[in-house]
Amino acid sequence: MKSFFSFVNFASGVCLSVVLVSSVPVSASTLDDANAAYSNGKYKKAAVLFKKAAAEGESPALCFYNAGNSYFQLNALPQAIVSYRACVQNAPTFFKGFLNLAICYFTVNDLGRCIATGYRALQLEPTNQKTLQLMAVAYRRCGATGRAVVTYENIARLYPLLEDSYIGLGEIYRDIGDCDEAIKWLSLYPVDGKNMVYVDNLMADLYEKKGDPSREMYYLDQAFDLDKSKRWTLYRIANIQNSGGNDLVSLETCRDAMRQFPDFAEVAVLAGSIAFKHERIEEAERYYSQAVQLGSPAAVVGLSNVRNWRKAHAPQEM
Repeated sequence: MKSFFSFVNFASGVCLSVVLVSSVPVSASTLDDANAAYSNGKYKKAAVLFKKAAAEGESPALCFYNAGNSYFQLNALPQAIVSYRACVQNAPTFFKGFLNLAICYFTVNDLGRCIATGYRALQLEPTNQKTLQLMAVAYRRCGATGRAVVTYENIARLYPLLEDSYIGLGEIYRDIGDCDEAIKWLSLYPVDGKNMVYVDNLMADLYEKKGDPSREMYYLDQAFDLDKSKRWTLYRIANIQNSGGNDLVSLETCRDAMRQFPDFAEVAVLAGSIAFKHERIEEAERYYSQAVQLGSPAAVVGLSNVRNWRKAHAPQEM
């Protein structure tokens, strides 16, 4: 009789399942002790006991699999790899053994073996979500862009509510300069996705590259509405307003930004430059002085320009 205890390793984002075996005739005592050690978080002891149970004649595949999971929990990845390899050698159709082995190879950045092992896992379960995600990221990391795109597109088709595929495709197409294709995929991102702020900023970057400031502004506004702690989003909004000729609107945005982020030197410099342009000298001097106190070299230049303006416009003595 088999029972199953599952856990999620958050570092890899991939589910690992420890198979617990009970009621066995040969090494029940050793295996029971191994299962108890694992359940109590005594992973080093559990690994030793699982390997001992395999040596005593219990199912080698399951024992080595559980030993691998124990080593994985200890972050002893070389030992985990050895155990998982022993597992799949004894059980060539054991999908979870191949998946966990691929995860280990990925974690130690052995991308070639990760991809080869993940490919074997997909032969056993062609639509497994976690394996497809792992393969997509591995392909991307090793520069196999075409395979990464095909895998991400497959994930999007099979799991349309999964967020990572749309972001992955958007980033890949952005990196190769195809803004339209990147925008197409990012537009399919679920509206309630947890990374919506990042997606909005990515869309803004793409429209900036396309030279469309109105769409860039639209997505920046959306991003800031979702997360008002992102000061640089507000700075970009002010910059677009200024570049588009709406400099007084930009100045008001800068004022709002300084009220929310009083230590934001860059936005104080921008406010100072706009105020100086409109010869609001006292206001410009105030903004530049604030930025100087925050350590901005650009504000020092701005403050010098203000003082030179004052000298040039000082009343002439008779």
